[in-house]
Amino acid sequence: MRRNIKELSGKIAEDRRFGNFVTFLIVVNAITIGMETYQALETSVGTWFTFFNNFVLAVFIVEAAFKLTAVAPSFMRYFKDPWNLFDFTIIILALVPAVGTLAMVARLARLLRVLRLITKLRELRVIISALLRSIPSIANVLLLLVIVFYVYGVMGYHLFHEQSPQYWGT
Repeated sequence: MRRNIKELSGKIAEDRRFGNFVTFLIVVNAITIGMETYQALETSVGTWFTFFNNFVLAVFIVEAAFKLTAVAPSFMRYFKDPWNLFDFTIIILALVPAVGTLAMVARLARLLRVLRLITKLRELRVIISALLRSIPSIANVLLLLVIVFYVYGVMGYHLFHEQSPQYWGT
């Protein structure tokens, strides 16, 4: 019985149609979050916005539950994947109560749901992974730019400090 539940959970979590549904929800949720910034819409249909946000959060929780059930009892397999960890963190942040001083955190957590598109679209994951791997190289490029600017700054001083001291005086 347990094996059937694990297999079914894994099939649902990996099903392309379910993934497309979650991606669709993320896009529509991003649109509704943007619509919430219009006060007139917020006052007229704010309860629908709240309902939809809670529905999307529930779907995210169910998706995470399917993925966790599929790897049970070795849950660390789920958390070793940085994209799953990212999704799980967004879910946890979205569960922060939207009252008092935590209201802003809750609103920002809802906005972070849009970033889940990265985990759903393979091409975006590849780009983000490449950017993260290139950070050390970017630091070297920045160092090269600092050196080039320094050389041109000193050259500019020597060439122009007498003609334009307001720009090249130091």
